[in-house]
Amino acid sequence: MSKVIKNVALAGATGSLGSIVLASLVNDSEFNVTVIARKDGQSVPKGVSIKIVDTDSVDAITEALRGQDALIDATSGPDSTLGMRFIDAAAAAGVYRVIPGEFSADVQSAEARSPLVFHGKNMAFEHLKKLSAEGKITYTTISNAAFLDWNLRTGFINIDIHNKKVQYLNDGTDVFPWTHLSSVGTAVVNALAKPQETENRACYISNIRKSQKQMVDLAKDSLGADGWDESTIDAEKALKAAAESMLSGTINMQVIGDMIRWSCTVYSPRWEQQDDNKLLGVRNLTDDEVMKLIKEIAAEKK
Repeated sequence: MSKVIKNVALAGATGSLGSIVLASLVNDSEFNVTVIARKDGQSVPKGVSIKIVDTDSVDAITEALRGQDALIDATSGPDSTLGMRFIDAAAAAGVYRVIPGEFSADVQSAEARSPLVFHGKNMAFEHLKKLSAEGKITYTTISNAAFLDWNLRTGFINIDIHNKKVQYLNDGTDVFPWTHLSSVGTAVVNALAKPQETENRACYISNIRKSQKQMVDLAKDSLGADGWDESTIDAEKALKAAAESMLSGTINMQVIGDMIRWSCTVYSPRWEQQDDNKLLGVRNLTDDEVMKLIKEIAAEKK
C-alpha cells in the first residue's frame, strides 16, 4: 500500500519562508498541521496545533514528532547544528519524510556548497542520506536558489529597487534561478502529496532564470532607466574575505550574505535538466509578470 502523508510538523513557521509554507499547508486542507515552536505566544491559523519544544534537545523534539508523517524544516538562524537535531529526532520518532532546510543552492553541487556558511547543512544532508540508505527515514530536498520576491524587497542579492542601486557580482552576467516564496510553498505541498515520486530525491524549482543584469534591465523597464547607481564587486574576493571573517569569529549578515551570493555565481545545470517545476506545480513567470512584481514591491515603500 502506498504511503500517504497526512500529519505534518513544521519548524520555523514564523520566518519569511516558513510563514508561506504554513499558509500553503493550511490552504491545501489535506494535512493535519502541527507547528514546532521554541516559545509560547505564537499565533497559528485555525485548525493548526502548536507544540512548544526545547529544540536544543533531541529527546524533546523526538517526543513532539511522534505520530507525525512528515517534518518540514524551514528554520533559519546561526545554529548550524539544529538541522541535524531535527533529522535525528525525526528518525527516532518514526517520521516517514523529512524536507530539510535546503531551500537555496544546489544541494548536490560540492562547489556551490563549499562556502563555510553551508558546512552545517552539508553535514546534516549527508547524515540524512545515510539514515535514508539504512531505511530509517526518507527525504525530499527542494532547491530554489534565490527567493524572487524576498530578494527584491530586501536587496539581499545586491539589487536595491527602492533606491535604484545595484552592485553586480563580477560582471553581473551569471544566470541563476529565482523562485517566488509562494512557489516554494506550492512545491512543498505537492512534494508531500506525491511521496512516492519525490522519495529520496533532490528537486529543483524556479519561476525564472535571470542574471543580475537581466533582472536590473527588467527593473529599469518597470521603474525607469534614469538614476541607477551601478557598481561591481569581485565575488571571489568577497568570498575569501567572508571566510576569513568567519574563521576569526566574526559572523554577521554581510559575511553570510557574501558567501550565499557567491554561490549564485556557480552554474548548475540541474534546474535545466530536470522537470521538477511540472512535478511540483511550479510555473514559469513571464518578463511582464516579473516587471509587475517589481512595480508592486517598489510601491510598498512609497
